[in-house]
This record gives sequence, structure tokens and C-alpha cells, in this order.
Amino acid sequence: MPFEFDRDTAVTPLGDGAWSAEISTGWNIGTIPNGGYLTAVALSAVGRELPHPDPLTVTSHYLGRVNSGAPATIEVEVLRRGRTLSTACARLLQDGRERLRMLATYGDLDASEGPTFVTAAPPPMPPPDGCVRNEGGLAALELHHRVDARLEPSVAGGAVGEPVGRPETGGWIRFADGRPPDLLSLAFFADAFPPTVLNLDRFGWVPTIELTIHFRAKPAPGWLRAWFISRFLVESHVEEDGEIWDSEGNLVALSRQLARILPRS
Repeated sequence: MPFEFDRDTAVTPLGDGAWSAEISTGWNIGTIPNGGYLTAVALSAVGRELPHPDPLTVTSHYLGRVNSGAPATIEVEVLRRGRTLSTACARLLQDGRERLRMLATYGDLDASEGPTFVTAAPPPMPPPDGCVRNEGGLAALELHHRVDARLEPSVAGGAVGEPVGRPETGGWIRFADGRPPDLLSLAFFADAFPPTVLNLDRFGWVPTIELTIHFRAKPAPGWLRAWFISRFLVESHVEEDGEIWDSEGNLVALSRQLARILPRS
């Protein structure tokens, strides 16, 4: 496989809805695999079991630590095979223990038609060369060697330990090896930017509890433009709402996650 993301999300059939995967160290935050990357791995198995081609919505609950550099098993249970939609549940296991539970519904975006009404627009920001390369602070994480991320200047401080005072983050992003974006990669990109709350304070670890992604369109080749914002940080739990737009100005994904802020070690 020519691209790292394809290699590191590949699954092998074991039979009866079970699939094997190797959890790569290349998408780590510290020593822990990125949650969006794990969702993409599980989606790789689900997509092989369902008759429809495109994920429309997926929700992942992270139940325990996943070890990178180790094998995993994904067990897929098909819940419904309908004419326009199909749904499945997936369990990612390591050492016999369930570490991730996912529910996903698939359809066919190319066949979608009907009323359309959009009031939002891509978030305004300078072109990629006018944004801040993520080369310090969080860029030292293994994951960021695999993406080319350019942070919008007004929210770039949190990634280098200089919070700007409002819980927002965003900018441009693409794979460092030139892989074009697709629906599977949107699951990863929805969780690939620095946490919004790092622009409030120099918090420690911000692990994801639950991640939901709505896939709205297949992305065009080129840069993706993303923006994430939080409105409620209560007792160390924070929601993060995101939107991802492609190079042609089309909304391609919406996301929401719930995360927990852990103290700095």
C-alpha cells in the first residue's frame, strides 16, 4: 500500500464477522493511539461487512486503553441491511478485553437527493502558507509526523503552551505523504487537531470519552479546512464541536466529542 494511513487501517478477515488489525504506533498521542485513528480502523472492518459504500454516521465509545504496536480483533455485528441504509455495531478487542464499542450507519452519498438548505460557510482564515505550521509543542507527538497541519494564527498558541483565552482551534490539514482525503480519513481528521481547551489553560491529558462523526459529502482532493469550538467545560468534562470543509468549499463532516481533562503530570 503506497500510503501509511491505508496500511495502518488495513484489516484481515478472520471469518464470522471478525477481523484482525495491527494498531500502529504512528498515530500515537504520547503512547496512546489517537481516537479518530481507532475509529477509522474499526470502520475499515464495518465497511467490509455492510452492503452500502459510505459511512453516514458513527459513534465510538472508548472503554479502555488500546495498546499501539499490538494486534487487535474487531468483531462486527450487522444489525440491519435495508434498501437505503445499513447499520452495524463493532467491538475492538485486545487480549480478549473490549476497548472500543462503535455503532455506524452506512448509505450511498452518490445516490442522495432531496431538499438542501445550508446557512453556514467555511470558516474564514488565511491560506495555508499564512497559517502557523504545527512544528512545536504538540507537533513532537508521533501523530503529527504524519500530517501537515497549519493552525489559524489567532488560535495557534495553545499547541505550544501559550493559551489565547478562548476554547477554539482550527486550520488546514492534509496527510504529509500526499494521500488524498476520503470518508475514512475524515474519522481521523475529526480528532487530529489540538484540543480546544489548551487555548484556555495549560491542561494535561485530554482523553476522548465519546466521538460522533456525521459524514456529509465525499471530500475533494487537497487541503481540508477545519474548526472546533467548545462552549461548556464543567467539572473537567468538555464537549468539542467540529466542522470540516474540503478544498472546494463543501462541508464534508461534522463532529462532536466528549472529553475529560486530566491534570498535568
